[in-house]
Amino acid sequence: MKWTAMMLPEHLVEIKKWKEEQFYDKKRELTEWELEEIEQTIQRAFKLRKLVKLTLWEHNKLHDKVGLITGADTYKKELLLDTEFSIKRISFDLIQKASLVDEDD
Repeated sequence: MKWTAMMLPEHLVEIKKWKEEQFYDKKRELTEWELEEIEQTIQRAFKLRKLVKLTLWEHNKLHDKVGLITGADTYKKELLLDTEFSIKRISFDLIQKASLVDEDD
């Protein structure tokens, strides 16, 4: 890094962005089987009033949200997820995985 003093500030910003992008998760394109499984899990969680864990892809990262599904807006393509603190609107496009949560865990 001895040449960094000769670099333009714009170059340093771009190099920093490039390094951060190396740690981004890649969004997977889901197969029809996976989409069907997610849909069935969500429907089961809604009907049985069970907690569901959704793995979402936002801001180039995967993270989990846990809550009760209280409804769905098919026009806006969103789920209503009642979490511990608030009700969140989650776009169908962000969901990468869904699973039921056992109360024992």
